[in-house]
This record gives sequence, structure tokens and C-alpha cells, in this order.
Amino acid sequence: MRIITGKFKSRKLNTLPGPTTRPMTDRMKESVFNIIGPYFQGETVLDLFGGSGALSFEAISRGASFTVIVEKDYKAYQIIQSNQKLLKLTREEVLTLHMDYRDGIKYVKSKDMQFDLVFLDPPYRMHIINELLETLLKENLVKKNTYIICHYEKNSHTPQETDSLKLVRNYNHGNSEICIYQVN
Repeated sequence: MRIITGKFKSRKLNTLPGPTTRPMTDRMKESVFNIIGPYFQGETVLDLFGGSGALSFEAISRGASFTVIVEKDYKAYQIIQSNQKLLKLTREEVLTLHMDYRDGIKYVKSKDMQFDLVFLDPPYRMHIINELLETLLKENLVKKNTYIICHYEKNSHTPQETDSLKLVRNYNHGNSEICIYQVN
């Protein structure tokens, strides 16, 4: 796994071997960032299911200023921290939280954080995209025009526009699907 572009272009990231995490492929990642970016100017990022942290590190490489990465699995959390060290990113740029996504939401809410970009890539077995979208809006964790990128098992979520969310794009890659919402 590598960073596609920006200040860390072509840098390889550590990943967790085995089926514990399911990273977004470079092709999928590039498609997503071409739609929402491709470059940023100081945006803040929330990554609720960090895995290796690749999505957040890609956003930082492209100009985002700060990311919160939440990861429950301790080995994956350690991989994220190793990637943060590899890229020489400080705690002011990357805050990694070893906790469940629910606790991560409580934490950022308690700090009155709001985000410009949110990555939702839960384990396929969870089927919680709708719940997560509702929570982000209800808890006021997103700003107007925030992009929310959802990665899930194909046909496990039906993307729909709402009064609060505009559907920017929906497409699939093999057995996975990505939809991109923008907050109205």
C-alpha cells in the first residue's frame, strides 16, 4: 500500500497482514480522491475505522491539516502509529485513538470537533452506514459541505439523498461499493 500523491507521494505504508483489515485499493482510493479533492487546504478529517490509516495519511499528504483516526483493533492501532512515525507526523497533525467507533464519536463530540472530511469504512459484517450517517449529523460532527466517504460490502447499503445529505457519487469495485455524500 502506498500514498498516491502529495507531499508523501509514493511512500509505502505498513499494513496489517491477514484478514483483520480490508484496505481500500489504490485504484479505489484514487477514484475517491479525484472526486473529493484532489488536493486540500487545511481540512480536518475523521476516520472512524482506521485500519492502516491509509485514507487519513493520503488526505494529509494532499493538504489536510489534521486527522483523528479511530481504531479498535490493537494491532491495527499499532500499524497506524508506525505509519505516523514513518511519515514523521506529529500529534498536532494525527490523533490516533485506540477505541471503539462509538467511544471515538463520544470523544470528538466532547472536544467539540467538527470535520470537513469523514471516512466510514467499517468491517463488512457490521452493516452500520445508515446509523453512522445519522449519528454524524445528529451529533453535529460535520460542517456544511463536508464529504462523507462510505466503503461497504456491495448491496449492504442503499445510497439515498436526504434533506441533509446530497449523493455525489456511488459506484462499485468487485464485491465492495463506495458512496460519497456531501452535507447540505
